[in-house]
Amino acid sequence: MRKVLLFLLAVGAVVASCHKNAPKEPVSYSVETAQNKPISDIYIPDQGAYKLSLLVKYLGGFSRDSVTISITGLPADVQLVEDTFRRLPTFVADFVFLTTNAAHKTYPITITTTAPGTTPKVQTINLTVISADCASVLQGTYSGANGCTNRNVTYTATAATTGAANELDITNLGGYGSATSTHMIINCAKDSVYIPQQHIGNGTNLSGAGTISGNTITITYTASTTPLGFAETCVATLTKQ
Repeated sequence: MRKVLLFLLAVGAVVASCHKNAPKEPVSYSVETAQNKPISDIYIPDQGAYKLSLLVKYLGGFSRDSVTISITGLPADVQLVEDTFRRLPTFVADFVFLTTNAAHKTYPITITTTAPGTTPKVQTINLTVISADCASVLQGTYSGANGCTNRNVTYTATAATTGAANELDITNLGGYGSATSTHMIINCAKDSVYIPQQHIGNGTNLSGAGTISGNTITITYTASTTPLGFAETCVATLTKQ
């Protein structure tokens, strides 16, 4: 009986030693935006705050190893509230950028993630500083040219700020008359515009979206009713005078 007990103890010691000396598998993880999309170039306002939320997702391996994620390469007039996060995955790192009259330039910045026993993941993206409110840049008088379902027309339109950031009211969009006013929302970061469904006056209801390129705004819209008595889909090209 004593020999059996000694044998079992010896086997247990060998098994314990094997487990103790067995190498652990390093943590495996992925990095993407909190919206589950690949990390891409970012646009931040020249005044205020901008948040970039990055998701560090646990995929496998040793679950008690922390992952460190950091951002480097910022210019002097762009700061981060926290530039490094070190936590157990899965977690979201909220990088908050702060600017005060930052220069309008594009900078390469580096996002680095590390974990014990793994090769660092390094990604370089562009950070572009843009106007916090680009509506003031776009206000003014435009020469308009419409290509519509059944007609083409030229006209003059006027864009004016509303008092709200990144919003414009356009008088006579589409040539529907000086009594019409179309409310437009601007995405400065994406150089795009959005016109929610609305009644603009003079019997006209429309909605649409478009892009900004230099001094030109190109909008595709659908008018369900018009003073002409029929619906139409148009591409409006507005060129600033």
